Amino acid sequence: MQKYQYNLPLPKNFNENDSSFDKFKNIKPVEFYNPEIIFEKNVRIATNSVAFRYFKIFKETCITNNYELYRKNYKFFLKFIFPHFNFSKKRFLLITDEWTSNYYHWHIFALTKLLILKNANLLENSKLFLPKKYKQYPFALASLKKLGVKAEQIVFLRRKSNIKVQELVFIKTQQDTKELSSLGDLIIKNTTQKPLGFGEKIYISRDGQKLRYVENEKEFVQLVEKYGFKKIIAEKFSYDEQIAIMKEAKYVISPHGAGLTNILFMKKNSSILEIAPEPHPEKQLSDYYKLASFLGINYFYHKSEPHSGQTDSHTATFLIDLEKAEKNIKLMLANG
Repeated sequence: MQKYQYNLPLPKNFNENDSSFDKFKNIKPVEFYNPEIIFEKNVRIATNSVAFRYFKIFKETCITNNYELYRKNYKFFLKFIFPHFNFSKKRFLLITDEWTSNYYHWHIFALTKLLILKNANLLENSKLFLPKKYKQYPFALASLKKLGVKAEQIVFLRRKSNIKVQELVFIKTQQDTKELSSLGDLIIKNTTQKPLGFGEKIYISRDGQKLRYVENEKEFVQLVEKYGFKKIIAEKFSYDEQIAIMKEAKYVISPHGAGLTNILFMKKNSSILEIAPEPHPEKQLSDYYKLASFLGINYFYHKSEPHSGQTDSHTATFLIDLEKAEKNIKLMLANG
């Protein structure tokens, strides 16, 4: 399997004398493997997207931490002992896992896998498996249509069920920079939504969210509006509207969160300023820092400490240092 490396550029506002940038020092290259397409015959797919044959679970379809749990626990097989549907004469594509119902993971992992399979001419004459819960995610069905998936190709499966298929096709490796870049281009190409008039400067707010929202939101909005930024709450717009907004944006400011996934639809050499708390020790770098780097988007970083008494970087709310934020905004506008 061919391996290659990608050297992540430093944030555009990197300051070696500022301790908040310490995590960007001595960054190791990110390693990638060329995607490998796997074909398996006579397989079952559980509603949690885990594939198995008799008592063999295909590790590549599991979240790493769950593989050993499922493999050693007979309850997994008892739960899925009877198939709900029998498609023993059909080929199915598997792109989901136990995390891909999340907006970020859906785009970066599920759709990237689908694009690889599409480029290998495997989408036509295949069925696509999806857990039934994906029906309630408008972005999932809308994005599948943009990649050429027809409604009649999708088979939804209810909870605690499995389907039996003649052939299952899935990706062993994922997150290739080439596919990530072309994914956004393809989605934009198949989106006809007209511009909404928000302009080139966007602030993606987490106002109304329970996690990672800005406690001094009112003051921060006043600051960004001073520099011509317009506030949006991404989930209040349709999928196509979000694409149209980001397609026109040249500068984006946002707290760490799913809304930043939409930088997929920004032009190369545009700029983002991510407001983020200290990441989890096991995951030192933000996913959006990596994504911006892969897409050729200028990345600016603003570290915001969690509010007093909060320690979990994933759930903490935070107060933004307005003076420090204004300096980073000026740097982005001057150097983005």
